[in-house]
Amino acid sequence: MAKRKRGSKVALEKGELLKLLKVAREHSERDWLMILIGYLHGLRVSEICSMAVDDIRDGHITVARLKGSLTTCQPLRTHSNPLLNEKAGLAAWMADRKKSEPLFGIGRFMFRLLFIDYCREAGIPSHKQFPHVLKHSCAIHNIRDAGIENVRQYLGHKSIASTGSYLKVSDAEAAAAMKF
Repeated sequence: MAKRKRGSKVALEKGELLKLLKVAREHSERDWLMILIGYLHGLRVSEICSMAVDDIRDGHITVARLKGSLTTCQPLRTHSNPLLNEKAGLAAWMADRKKSEPLFGIGRFMFRLLFIDYCREAGIPSHKQFPHVLKHSCAIHNIRDAGIENVRQYLGHKSIASTGSYLKVSDAEAAAAMKF
């Protein structure tokens, strides 16, 4: 098994993310939604698992972030690809749920086990088979287009240095990005 370097920011490629979402949805609507929301909103596993039905209202999701991060309120996303359409998925999921109950009703340990199983089935390399890769992927996929300050706020970081860690690239990545 390949090991991650401490502090390294590994991300799923967009194709890997879509494969993972497809596999999860084939098994469970709940698990697909948890992975999708984790990615689209840059959430930690504990933040996903602790969400309540009350956190979703008026087309927005309110995230009480952990580890001293800011609470954020973000719009739910629609997309032409059903695998990326969280608004429709959440509307169907929440139809039978009461306001005060947990949104998903699953703990972080069980989510982690399911996530690893789905990654394996989707062919995701072992060094990317950890749920926090969703937060890394959200940041890395958006930081260049949205800008570091917007991603900082979106992820709930108080310090720009926390977000800046996503800007680190390897020599190989830097060389591949250069156009001469």
